[in-house]
Amino acid sequence: MNIYKMTKQLLFIGLYVALAACQTSHQQQKSPKVETTKYTPEEAINDNERLKLFESMASAEYRENGGVDADTYKKQLSSKHCEVPLEEESMQKVMGYPFYNTFRNGVLMIGKMYKCGHCPEDHISSASAFAISEDGICVTNYHVFKSYDPTKPNDYITFYVMDYEQNMYPVTEVLAASKHDDLAIFKIDTKGKKLNPLALGNELGCGEAINLISHPDHRFYTYTQGHINRKYIKPGSSKIRQSISAEFAKGSSGAPIMDVCGNVVGVVAGTQNIYYDQEGKIYQNTIKEMIPVSRLKELIN
Repeated sequence: MNIYKMTKQLLFIGLYVALAACQTSHQQQKSPKVETTKYTPEEAINDNERLKLFESMASAEYRENGGVDADTYKKQLSSKHCEVPLEEESMQKVMGYPFYNTFRNGVLMIGKMYKCGHCPEDHISSASAFAISEDGICVTNYHVFKSYDPTKPNDYITFYVMDYEQNMYPVTEVLAASKHDDLAIFKIDTKGKKLNPLALGNELGCGEAINLISHPDHRFYTYTQGHINRKYIKPGSSKIRQSISAEFAKGSSGAPIMDVCGNVVGVVAGTQNIYYDQEGKIYQNTIKEMIPVSRLKELIN
């Protein structure tokens, strides 16, 4: 083989190796880091015991220190904006158990204390919420606070919050709210303890993956996942919503819907059943609605 051919082959091989190395480097830069954590079996959640503890702690707190009354919360719902020191958006992709183990700590149970009218005990009607600042600023739905009727014997007394570690905090103030967007930002007294806030991300498009941790019908800290189905305006209104495939139910109101990095991209709003017949007997499907995070950001200066 002459020198010319050998040189040509060596140049070709060198170019091929360089291109392969460049492509590998490019792929490594583009591929998001995925956090992995080995799962260690943990104690199962006892929903009944958790709710009983929430009720007993809230009742004891109310007897000792009282609480903000329902009328005050209702008046505060008229506030339209508030200042919040937001967390920096995460770029670290997290999957499976590491996702649940990390971000469940920012998800809260929000409990409405009320009297049933049939016994002297205090009861808690729970929904979902989440922290957005370590000093106690949190988010839930407007309708969680608004469900108030002073003519009913089970009208609520006040609100409390419990975190995953079963620390209980009183709700001290509604900072901002939107009936139109079904959102409320509120403050709790953390008693000096720092919360585990979730960062606010950006609105996602159809087909993007999402994750949800919520409390469907007292099944506390349930994880589901899915995708965004579509973005639309609710019929008969100007309300902007997105529908998702991740499962949730009553008790999930106010829960955070997160992207693959744990950033909040929406808030659970509610469900709508679809029936084939007008009488509502032949069930076909349930539309699960969320409020885009862009609407939440409108409340924050």
